[in-house]
Amino acid sequence: MASGHRKKLKKSSRKDPTPLEDEVAQAIYDLEVNNVNLKPSLSTLYVNTAKEVEVGHGKRVLVIFFPLRFIKKFHKIQKQLVTELEKKFSGKSVVLIAQRKIARKPKSNLKKIQRSRTMVAVHEAILADLLHPVDVVGRRWRYKTDGSMQTKVFMDAREKDKVESKLEAYSVVFKKLTGREVSFGFMTNPLLQQFL
Repeated sequence: MASGHRKKLKKSSRKDPTPLEDEVAQAIYDLEVNNVNLKPSLSTLYVNTAKEVEVGHGKRVLVIFFPLRFIKKFHKIQKQLVTELEKKFSGKSVVLIAQRKIARKPKSNLKKIQRSRTMVAVHEAILADLLHPVDVVGRRWRYKTDGSMQTKVFMDAREKDKVESKLEAYSVVFKKLTGREVSFGFMTNPLLQQFL
């Protein structure tokens, strides 16, 4: 049983898992073995890596990366999986994000890169993964005179109770992963653009 949890963590052969990644793999393996509801879904899934991000005020967020090809499967069980992992890692919020690659700009104009591999598309996908069960209903970009950009993301006001406590953590994780700042708000009626 000691090596059974290693099946839940697949890194490149050159890298050894960190203690945190080992701990996450063990937690997911335990859930697969002990949780009847998650067992069928988790049996074929694994994660790539895990990182811990300091949010402030002594709070930490555990960011778990999984292969992009499993995104639909992880989204089906994400709510229950995150709840169970937060119980195991008490005091830490858990976020699941698909591992994506940003392609370099081609040296010649004849070559094109996939839209899903551009930096903007990858950053938008990371934001969507962070907020997964909640739908984004609006976005605003403000360009300041010093050249910096401020992004404000609006979610449906009906989801406010579920998400409001985690918004600071989401903002810090997004800044750590992408280098871009984001702030969050809520809209009561997206069609009329009524803000809270």
